[in-house]
Amino acid sequence: MWENKEFRIRLEENSMKDFEKIMLTSGECSIFIPMGFIREGSGEYGSYNCSGFAPLNSYRIERTEDALYILENVLLILKRSVEYFIDPSKVKITNETVFYNKDTGQVKIAYVPLLKEEMNLKKNLVKFIGQLKSEIRDDKENYLVEAAKYIYFHNYYLREMINKVGVLKRQVYTEENAGKS
Repeated sequence: MWENKEFRIRLEENSMKDFEKIMLTSGECSIFIPMGFIREGSGEYGSYNCSGFAPLNSYRIERTEDALYILENVLLILKRSVEYFIDPSKVKITNETVFYNKDTGQVKIAYVPLLKEEMNLKKNLVKFIGQLKSEIRDDKENYLVEAAKYIYFHNYYLREMINKVGVLKRQVYTEENAGKS
């Protein structure tokens, strides 16, 4: 994983299809961290070009507004992943695989394929929201809880999830600015 400003993983055999490798190495798939593949001995490794980016676990996301921004961007990335023939439920989403560029505010994902038995988009998103929620210090984590419940207990498409997070972001903004006028 992330070591010495480098992100590298050992790939499970047949965890990534050839067309996924082509897409991820071509540079055409701008929503994911660019990667290359290396065969060493009996294993294959994915090596990621993280220039300008660092995984979320190297930051402290203390504001709900920031966590919702990141969640919304992750959902947008997952929605676009199908354009590149990558199944969103196959993408590992954690604070180790979601990357952030603090200079540009850009969010990307290091594509790490999940094993078939781990492929559950709802559960993966709810776990990720739990990771985001764990560092919140502004006493508004209830918005992240609401997002997690919305995702887990309903059968919505990514588009509806994105819209819900947008509504939650507006509610946080309204709450923060209500006392200022």
